[in-house]
Amino acid sequence: MFGNFYFGGYFEYKKLKNSLTKLFQNVEIIEENNKLTVPCDGFTLSINEGGPGTMFASEDYNIELKFSCYIDIISSYSNWADELMVFIGKLINGMDGDCLLELNDKPILLRKNSVITVDDNKLNGSVEFPFRGLGLSYQVGDII
Repeated sequence: MFGNFYFGGYFEYKKLKNSLTKLFQNVEIIEENNKLTVPCDGFTLSINEGGPGTMFASEDYNIELKFSCYIDIISSYSNWADELMVFIGKLINGMDGDCLLELNDKPILLRKNSVITVDDNKLNGSVEFPFRGLGLSYQVGDII
């Protein structure tokens, strides 16, 4: 399983790295060729600025995006979804701007104009996705 998290904001790459360092205090963040890699128990994040995916997501959802984060999910780790929601909640709580989370190329979370909409219908799971882990207010709706 994999995911993509695209997010905007009015900060630079260096500030993003500092924010990630604060969020992941016990994890070594690897920086190479303007790309940050963050290994966690449930997933590994590969974050960079810009790129075609960011541009396409910006155009598709009519939102301003600046960074892309590829999420390599370790599906054998049972709490990966909870940990992912906690991470995304902490990250977007500390920044402004729009964002989009896709799992297996299906949009499940969109923040546009400061409103968070979640939609796990496309995942076809029997259990509700743990959006409560965001720790933020959200509405349930269709993300097209």
